[in-house]
Amino acid sequence: MSTLQTLDRGLEAIDIVSRRTGGISPAALADELGVHRAGAYRILATLEQRHLVAKGHDGLYRLGSGALVVAGRFMSQYRTAAQPVVQELADATGCTAFVSIADRDESVAIAVAEPAARGDIGVRYTMGARHPLEHGADGLAILAQRPERDSDIAAVTRARTLGYALTEGEIQSGTVGLAVATGGAFTSDAEASIGIIRLGRPGDLDVDALLPLVQAARDSLTRQY
Repeated sequence: MSTLQTLDRGLEAIDIVSRRTGGISPAALADELGVHRAGAYRILATLEQRHLVAKGHDGLYRLGSGALVVAGRFMSQYRTAAQPVVQELADATGCTAFVSIADRDESVAIAVAEPAARGDIGVRYTMGARHPLEHGADGLAILAQRPERDSDIAAVTRARTLGYALTEGEIQSGTVGLAVATGGAFTSDAEASIGIIRLGRPGDLDVDALLPLVQAARDSLTRQY
């Protein structure tokens, strides 16, 4: 499929600016885009007019308020799409199901569902719950989809090898979690994972039976995002 080069460069510029937390100069942006400085200035001026970037007092450009507005709308749409998928997964597995996304060095639950046939004792896992990425199946699944690094902990390496993350008692004592990554293969993707959590020990989770259900839920969600 053919693309619009000017639009593609504008989107690439937003991605570059977003990754430069300290800001970026027009000259540096021109070098990264492979365009003349005049072209970089025009791109930045267009993005600034839409409030997608903002020029600081130091002359460097950073993401603008418009990017936050778009991000908020994306999260609302993503959560709306994820919720029925998560509910179906919870009902199919009899476990609490969730979708989590990466927020810097933390994993944040953006959609959570309990099975319709919930017992008297369950797992308390609420939307908005957050924890370090290196703790919990959801965060490990997200880390496992990133390029391999020497600093990776053993649990990340294991999840990358298996294609899923399995943890015990890392978020709540007496619980086990299973998760797979849903996105992040490309720089523009949201880094996310989908999975289940329940009371018990790793042996209490029938991975052979539950993993295909989690993977099917992942596929259903990624067809939409």
